Amino acid sequence: MTQLPAGASEVQIMGKTYWHSGDNFYQFNEQTGLFYQVPQPTVQAHKDRLSQAHMYQRSQTLPATNLTGDQIEGCRNSAADKSNEVPNRGSSVYINEYNKCITDLQSQ
Repeated sequence: MTQLPAGASEVQIMGKTYWHSGDNFYQFNEQTGLFYQVPQPTVQAHKDRLSQAHMYQRSQTLPATNLTGDQIEGCRNSAADKSNEVPNRGSSVYINEYNKCITDLQSQ
């Protein structure tokens, strides 16, 4: 097509320029001077890196605490349970219980 639909907006995705209109994406071909409809661009590589980073982190210790992600998550859950019991002081109870749990685990 020689012309984009009215209201198409330019977007940058992964360093490439696309034009977006409704559910459609277009790219410009400099050799032909025409716009072509293309499949919706994805950033799958970025999503894969995030899921891999998360997957590996769960088995590693976290440098600042020397605790695993599962241990820290356990402290968060325990602190949340205790803070829910006292809604009017929940945030201070959460902080105290979380810190106590982390300290207890680090001293083992």
